[in-house]
Amino acid sequence: MSKDFRIYQDKDRQIIERLSYPRFKGVVTFNSPLSDIEEIELLDETNNPTEIARAMREAGDFLINYKPTGDE
Repeated sequence: MSKDFRIYQDKDRQIIERLSYPRFKGVVTFNSPLSDIEEIELLDETNNPTEIARAMREAGDFLINYKPTGDE
């Protein structure tokens, strides 16, 4: 699963990007009680809310287990 995501810095913001379908980018914030990922931009066309929900859950799991490598 870790190959499906990458985290990188964009100026003063930390971005998570899903690299497999359905792809998306979002800002990692840890500020909201509802989600740690905000300003989500879908990069693939999909109308299936189940696919999007699964991808977001996987992103959350990735963030929980994320260990920085120093390349971010």
